[in-house]
Amino acid sequence: MANARTQTKSEHTKYLEKVRWMQKSRGAQNALYRNAGTQNLTWDVLFLIAEAQYAGQNLNVSDICVSVAASKSTTLKLIAQLASDDVIIKRQKENDSRTQLVTLNETFRKRLEHHLDSLTATYPGLG
Repeated sequence: MANARTQTKSEHTKYLEKVRWMQKSRGAQNALYRNAGTQNLTWDVLFLIAEAQYAGQNLNVSDICVSVAASKSTTLKLIAQLASDDVIIKRQKENDSRTQLVTLNETFRKRLEHHLDSLTATYPGLG
């Protein structure tokens, strides 16, 4: 499978729609019961990164901190842990060393795509 930069637009669109469906599903789940733990935060962050990546957009750490329902320090610690665990890649933005951009690590991205594809097989209406 090609890396995220060389995937076709239709592959990006396919996974972008699946990621957005998962986010909506999690939103409905969270409306029933909002877990105070960080597991929801982890997936919120990962889905934000995946959505931006599949939409061909850059996502920076500050955008994530503003978008999730957690303190900035908690979110920064989580992002550091995800980078340390090789789930995401952080890199400095060209021409602005203050801005850290994030993307999914290719290995994790492939695992996520496999999971999304298996969901489509289980729930054909998703695809």
